[in-house]
Amino acid sequence: MKRLAAALACALILACGDSPLPGAMLGTYQVVGQSETNSCGLGAPNPWNFDAELSEQGTTVYWSWLDGSPLLSGSLGGQGKLTLERSGTVNADSTDAGLGPCNLQRTDELDLTLAMGNKSFKGTISYSYVVASGATCTDQLVSSGGQFSALPCKVSYTVTGTRQ
Repeated sequence: MKRLAAALACALILACGDSPLPGAMLGTYQVVGQSETNSCGLGAPNPWNFDAELSEQGTTVYWSWLDGSPLLSGSLGGQGKLTLERSGTVNADSTDAGLGPCNLQRTDELDLTLAMGNKSFKGTISYSYVVASGATCTDQLVSSGGQFSALPCKVSYTVTGTRQ
């Protein structure tokens, strides 16, 4: 189950690497996610349980998945509102066979509200996949033996996090 969660956060590779959190630590949070949407048909865990770290430098908040994935960052708004986003192109082909590279534009978005004192948060985490211009991805659809039910698609969770 943890492996699958890491796969959602890092597989379909957005370039994983080790990165320490900048700024002051807000803490390590135990996160519980409940599936909200899965139009991709990916084997996403439900519930999804994992730990994440948050830090703050000035008005920027950083999120670490604690698995070597690139950090997410965003500006802290009024009333503890925070949107963290990362986009990149990933190749969903697992082999060189098929119709050619299936490049997908993947966007990871976390919309969170931090409670007073940063002791907890609630919000949503979503992953959106759109076929990149010029890419051919029909071989990645379940109907052709691939892993996606549909493209474009989205996987989303409602989440709560409690500082440990």
